[in-house]
Formats: sequence, C-alpha cells, structure tokens
Amino acid sequence: MLQPRRHGLTSHILQMTMALTTLTDGLEMNRYRGWQLAMTFVICLAGCNRPAEQSKPINTTPASAAGGPGAAQASEKPTPQPDATAKPVTPAIPDKTESPESSNTKLDLKEMGWEQLQELVASHKGKVVVVDVWSTACEPCLREFPRLVELQKRHPNDVVCISFDCDFAGVKNKPVGYYRERVMKALTEMKAETVINVMSTLAADELFLKIDLDSIPAVYVYDQQGKLAKRFDNRTPASETEEGISYELQIDPLVAKLVTVDKVEKN
Repeated sequence: MLQPRRHGLTSHILQMTMALTTLTDGLEMNRYRGWQLAMTFVICLAGCNRPAEQSKPINTTPASAAGGPGAAQASEKPTPQPDATAKPVTPAIPDKTESPESSNTKLDLKEMGWEQLQELVASHKGKVVVVDVWSTACEPCLREFPRLVELQKRHPNDVVCISFDCDFAGVKNKPVGYYRERVMKALTEMKAETVINVMSTLAADELFLKIDLDSIPAVYVYDQQGKLAKRFDNRTPASETEEGISYELQIDPLVAKLVTVDKVEKN
C-alpha cells in the first residue's frame, strides 16, 4: 500500500519540477519583458499609495482687488453717504481791498498838448510833480527813464511823476496814434505802470520851439504850490565832464529837499 502513495508523491514532485523548469525557461526568454512588467507593477503600487497632486489654479486677480485681510475689510466697509441735514458750505468772499503795492495797476497812455499838461500838473497841488520829456528814439532818455520810475516808488505819497513822450513828428500820414504801439512797448519794458504816461499831440519840433527846449531828455520839477522849481536839460549838465541830465546827481536831491522842507514846515 505504501508503494502507490510513493509513486503518487513522486509523480507530483515531478510535475512541479517540470512547471518550474517551464517558468524558468519562459523567464529567460522574456527577461526584458519580465523586468518591464515588474517595474510597471512597482510604479502602480507607488501610485496607489501616493495621492495625485492637483495643479494649482493661476491667480489672475489684480493685487489691488485681491489684497489681503486688510483689503477684505476695506471692501466690507459701507460707502459713506452725504448727510442730508448738513448745511452747504458758503465759499469765502475774497477781500477786494488791496494795498497799492499788491494791486496791479494797468499801464495807461493819455494824449494831450503842453497846455493840458500844465493843467494836469496844477491838479496835483500839494505834491512835488516831476515831468520827464522823452522819446523812444533818444538813448539818453531811455537810460535815465528807469530813475523816474524809481523816484515814484520812493515817494509814493509825496511825489507825482509824469512821462511826456514826444515821438510824434507831425508827419501827415503818421498821426499820434501811429506811435502808440512802440511807446507802450517801451513803457511796458520799463515797468512804468505807477507813472502817469502822456503822449504829446504837438509835433516834436513845434513843442521844442514852444517851450524853448534845445534837446531831450529834459526834466521839469514843480514844487507843492505848482510853481516850476527847476528845469534840467542840456543847458544844465550834471557835471563839467558829462553832458545831459542825471537823476542821481540832480533831480533826486532836489525832490528829496522839497519833500523834506514841506514836511518840516507842516510840523
């Protein structure tokens, strides 16, 4: 009875040996395919144990819109609404009172003859009046003219300065108005807004003959009573070495003296 069992066991072992031999031969023949399958199997196991990573969405919201917690809080704040009970604010009305220094005086240019000019001088009785006879074609006139402007600024309450232009030559096709533009240009450049500016309606040659004047510049200084105190022209040069007049050496000292004497007498 033992012999058949041994035979059966032997037969079973033989069958297993043949199966392993067959498997080994298959693996040898397909070793590369076996390695491939093995690696695939390992990768699958690793993939099953690690959760797949999800791609993060790209944030396209601007920083100013997205912000942080502070931005979220700012967005939650309600928009302020106007108070219906608040009274409207009335804008302040600017003060129209201006000092002489702050007000912008517009440059004006009048036209008159010599007689009218004398009436203008008389209308300022109580103040020293200085009349500067000049022309845009006269270089010495243009050189001294700024001194007239300075004189007016130095004595704004005691002195009245008048510029008397004599550009008008009396040519028929060139009336007084023909010269206005260039006279205004010169006065503007010399900032003569604080001075009373006049154009002569009498031709220059006739004017010089009328007032017995040889040449310009010429300056007339009138005292507070309206009387001519002094005329400065080429006949009264500033010095023996210089021709013509000088505000610094002649006109300014005389005006200062007249102003001082008048104040002393009033006190």
